Formats: sequence, structure tokens, C-alpha cells
Amino acid sequence: MFREAEAERVADICARLIGNVMITRTDGSRTPLCAGDIALLSPGHTELWRYERELERLGLAVSSQAGLSLMRRQETQDVLALLRVLADSSDTLAFGALMRGPLVGLTEQDLLDITAALPSVESRPGFFTVRTDPALVRHPLAKSILEELQTLRSQVSMSTPALILAEAIERLNARVIVATRHRNRNARAIANLDALVERARVYGVSGLHAFVRDLQADWESKEKAAEGRVDAAEHAIELVTIHSAKGLEWPVVILINSTTELYRPDQFVHRQSDNSLHWMLGGISPPDLAAARAEESMEEANQRERIWYVACTRARDLLILPHIPQATKNSWFSSVDLGQQALPELEIADLTTKETSSTPRAQNNQSKDTFALERQKVDESAPHIVWRRPSDHDQDRLGDSFETIIATDSPGEIVEIAGAGVIRGIILHKLMEEFLTGELPAESAAATSRGQVLLSQLVTKANEDGPLPDPVEMSGCALRAIALPEIAALRPLLVPELSIWAAGEGYLLSGRADAMTINNGKVGVVIDWKSDIGPSAAVRSAYAGQLKDYLAATGTNRGMLVFLTTGEITEVQTGDRNSVDAS
Repeated sequence: MFREAEAERVADICARLIGNVMITRTDGSRTPLCAGDIALLSPGHTELWRYERELERLGLAVSSQAGLSLMRRQETQDVLALLRVLADSSDTLAFGALMRGPLVGLTEQDLLDITAALPSVESRPGFFTVRTDPALVRHPLAKSILEELQTLRSQVSMSTPALILAEAIERLNARVIVATRHRNRNARAIANLDALVERARVYGVSGLHAFVRDLQADWESKEKAAEGRVDAAEHAIELVTIHSAKGLEWPVVILINSTTELYRPDQFVHRQSDNSLHWMLGGISPPDLAAARAEESMEEANQRERIWYVACTRARDLLILPHIPQATKNSWFSSVDLGQQALPELEIADLTTKETSSTPRAQNNQSKDTFALERQKVDESAPHIVWRRPSDHDQDRLGDSFETIIATDSPGEIVEIAGAGVIRGIILHKLMEEFLTGELPAESAAATSRGQVLLSQLVTKANEDGPLPDPVEMSGCALRAIALPEIAALRPLLVPELSIWAAGEGYLLSGRADAMTINNGKVGVVIDWKSDIGPSAAVRSAYAGQLKDYLAATGTNRGMLVFLTTGEITEVQTGDRNSVDAS
């Protein structure tokens, strides 16, 4: 194959030229040629990964501004396995690939030993997954990685994919591992980690699951995707398309990939001279089609000639042209005669490949005591932020879809409801929200039908075996609550599901109020729906404390705990405060 042979030959030329050819610098000094002085110019993006592979095989760093092989890189596969684990705790294949892969590096024997040491559950052997209790894992590395993964997974529902991935890269020391793996060629791999973080930014709304789904699809299809930009380009051979090379210059330029075939003519021909469009219709060729196609071919030939001119004028000291007599007539090589036959062949047989090494670094003389002192200074200069998230403690909020647990409410004194727990609480909250937004009419049939739909969406294999709530009971419960005199009086001003952010003395607060009355931009009453059947005094006290946090954050002094099942309302008040703007 032409590209395989050319890639191997070009890599060998680069390896022999580096360090053996003297280059005159802009300041007049003469120094040996380095990797950053060489540019490989290609007319297109086709199969450029072959040139990258051959260069890296010889230990040469590559800065690719033309390659679209991000989905072929090992670091992309590592990140994909990591994100699949964070997005889906039941994805044991991804968990095994991560733990066995280069980011962690456990051996198969290590994984077998860890699994064998886990206690049996209900006479069944334990399995090593991301949900395994770290205290049960004896392997120190596996235990630390498991703790980090579980910490990261707890943030999936509260953070964006870009922030989660960036934190995961730092927590798992991915940059250090990648840098060690590639040694003096690590800049490209590290830049690709940053490119994946940037790729995740557009999924701030759709979330981690959507990002993982799309990244998996692109990886499986080897979708063309641009790699990260390498900052330390002076230490790497640059791979650039000819179009991108306009206005740039390098001491040595090598034209590559010229066996790429030209684009086939389109069915429709646009003649620029008279701005007319020509095409065949029903197998009949119009009289002007041949002339229009000839004019188009001439324009394309002139454009290719201009592109080759750009390529040949990018070299300051040495231009190396390919000579491939076997190339087809419909290729970039054959489109313009550069006179290769009249030029002498490049002789590099006498040049020996020199060992490439990374830039020497100053010795690190930092002692353990010095490091501890500097760390103390950093800690003292950075304020410690404590986040308070009252809503995280609610049992009737949806958590990990693969770890949904049917929570048993406190035993009630009067009523017993089948299926009471997380799913029932979620549906009740949703029904109350849609009552207030006007999406759902406060009518029995509509509420029951909506409850059935929500129930079908929430039931998973993890919870379908347990008792499920009754849509009729839930709709009746929600309708009774929305009709309570205290709620009916406030209903015209109630706005559901509002985020709350506030700064307190030594802490930051984030949460979500189930509903608030807002009048002229001012918060009046904060309401918290509760689905408990018979909450204990301790539970009531905890709920009141949560609501007081919201009252303090919004600057109002009146709150209401509304127990949907029993229709009970508990007033919660704080000292007088001036109202603040609601956001």
C-alpha cells in the first residue's frame, strides 16, 4: 500500500534529519535541526493516522493539526471506560476495563484475588463492582481507586460532565499516568485529555449519560474528531493540511499523502462564468453540460495548482517532494507536475538516527519538610468552603437509577399504604409540581392517568419486585393536598421547584425548594412537600431544620411543611427578616 510505504519512509527521513542537519535561525545562529522544525503537509485528512503511527513508532513526537484520529487514541478509550463506570454502576465490563487498563493497571490475578476475598451474600459469591464497599477490599490501590470512583459517582447528578471528567482526571492522576506512558511524546496525549473535557462541555444540560452514549458511538464507528492542540510544538513534528499552512513557514517541509484521489465530479455542475446550473435529466445531456463541466474542471485544476504552490513555498531551507510513479492519474500527485524527475534524490543513508530525549529539567531539591510547609501556606491562603445541601437528605428524591432503594417510611399510627417509599414520594412531588405549573388539571381522572405514566417511567428491574404505589391513591393524596385551605389561598402566587443558592457564615448552601410564593419579586412563603406516612419527632425536627435553611437563604420568615399523605401542615418560622429578591 502506497501510504504504508510512504509513512514508513517519511518517518525514517525525519528521524535521520533531526540532529544531523544544521539550520540557520532567524538570529543568524546555526543549530541542529529539531523535531519542531519539520512540517508534514497533506492535501487532505485521509489516513493521516498511518503517518502519526510510524513517527511515534520511531519515538518522534507529533503535533497534529490535521489528524482527526482522537477516537483511535488509547487515552480516549481510557476516558470512555472511566465515564461508563461513572454513568452506570451496573456496567461491569467498563469497570473491568478500567481496573485492568493502563489508568489503574491491576492484573487479572489481582482482580481474581480481590473478588475471591469478598464475602458471600445470601449464599452467592460476592462480585467486585464499583458499588463494592471499599472496606472489604484489601488491595490498597484497588481500594483507593474504588473510593475515588464512588466519590465521583455521588456528584453525577449535581455536576456537569465536563466538571466530572476534569475532576476524575485529577483524582486518578490521569495526566501523570499518560505522561509516564508516553515519556517524551506525552504532550499529544495530555492535550487529548483536555480535548475530551472540552468535548464534554456541550453536554452541560443533557448530562453524563448522553455524553457517554455519543462518545461510545463515535468510538465504535471511529468517527473523525480533531485532537487537542499541543502547546509544546517546538518539540514535535507538525502534521498540517496545506489549507491550514497558509502564512506559516518551517525550515523543513515534506509533502505527504499525495496518492489521495481527487473528489469525483458532482452530478450538478455550477458554471461560475454565467452563474448557471447544469445536470443530466432522464439520461439526456443538455447541450451546455459538457462545456460547463470542462470549465469546472479547469477551475479545479487551477485551484489544485494554487494549493501546491502554497505547499511548496512553506519551506525555508529544505523542501522534500514525493516521487510515486505508480500513483493513479486521478490523484493529487498526478494533478500537477512538480518536476521531481529533474531533482536529485535525497541521500540520507549516511545519516544516523540520534537518540531523542526530552528537555533536561532542573533537579528537584524539595524536601518533605519544605513540601509540608508550602502545602500549609496554600491551605492557609485558600478559604475552606463547606457546602450545605439540605435537599440531599430527602428520601423522596430520585438518586442513582441503578441503585433505587424502596425506603420504608416511619410506621404510621393511622394509615398503612402499600408501596410507600421513594417512588411514591417522587410521583407525589411531580403531581404537585404539575398542578402548580398548570400542566395537569386538578381532576381525579387526569391525575390518576398521569400517576400511572410516571410510575411506568420510574419502575426499573432494581425495584419492580417490591410493592408498587397505587396511582389512584397517589392522585387522591395530591388532590387533597392541593385543596387544603392554606394551600388554596396561596396557590395563585406559588411557583414550584426553585433552586436556592446562598452564602452563610462559613458555608455555601444549595438546594431546591418544592414551592415558594413570589409576589412582586419577593419571597413570601417557602413550602416543602413531604410524603411520609407517620414521621417521628426526630424526622420532623430534621425537616424543620432543612426548611429553616431555606428561609434564611431566601430572607423570609415563614415556611410550611406539608405532609401530603395525612394533610397535616406544620408552620416553621424564624425571626423577622427583610424580604429579598427571588431568583
